[in-house]
Formats: sequence, C-alpha cells, structure tokens
Amino acid sequence: MKVREVMNHDVVVCGMETDLSKAGEMMAAAGCGILPIVDAQGKVIGVITDRDICLALATADRKASAMKVREVSGGKVFSCHQGNDVRDALRIMADYRVRRLPVMTDEGRLEGILCLDDIALKAQAFETEAFSGPFFSDIATTLRAVCEPRQPVAVS
Repeated sequence: MKVREVMNHDVVVCGMETDLSKAGEMMAAAGCGILPIVDAQGKVIGVITDRDICLALATADRKASAMKVREVSGGKVFSCHQGNDVRDALRIMADYRVRRLPVMTDEGRLEGILCLDDIALKAQAFETEAFSGPFFSDIATTLRAVCEPRQPVAVS
C-alpha cells in the first residue's frame, strides 16, 4: 500500500508568525492535531502539534495569543512522499516517535498528512491475495515505539 492511498489531502497550514491561539483554533476547526508550518514559498519548514501548544502554555506564564508558533515548534521535520510504501512511513514514525508525517514533494512542498490513525483504519490482520499490508502487527510495532517513555525535561 502506498502513502497516497492513505494520506489526507485536505491540510490546514500556518506560518511561523501565527499565534498559538489561532493555531489551536485552526486545529479545532479542522479536527486535526498537527499544522505544517510553511514559509512564503509554500515550503514546509516545521510542524506544530496540539501537544506542542499545550506544553508551551503549561510551562509559560503567557497568553496563547501572545506566543508565536516560531517560539514553540521544533526545527526538524520528519516526512515521507506519496509514492513511499506505508511500511516505510511506519518505520519513520517509529524511528522518530511521531504519529503524523507531512507528505512532501522533493522540493519540500506539502501534498498531505499521513496519520498513524488513518493507517490503522486501513490495516488488516492477515495477508490475502489482494492485500499485502499494512498489518495490525505493523501498527502495534510503530505504536509501541512512539509510546516508549521519554526522559522528562527539566523545567526551570
């Protein structure tokens, strides 16, 4: 199964100067937990998740409307391509402990989002003549890697 068969093509994006209140509103309206961050040329330069927003607000004594996405987002973007096999995307998710991947062109332009949840809905228990994966075991392996406890971060 290819990423293009599972990915969500309808994606909402934000910019580095979007405030966290607006980013949260955008996620709520779209029913998603991630926003790719794009530059003026439409290239993906980061992502922000609902968890990023929650942790930023829990550790800062500031209003969401006073904090910008650039203050919260991590610098590294883990992604995949439409033509990738879903199992390759699952390995990326497991390796980097993420549940969602932007689907990008070689030039860094956004084509969609691939979510572990969406892959799980397409998975089956066993191989059949017409289906060669992903399987429930692939999802479980990835989820186990993503959920592995992290070292706590010291908050000052």
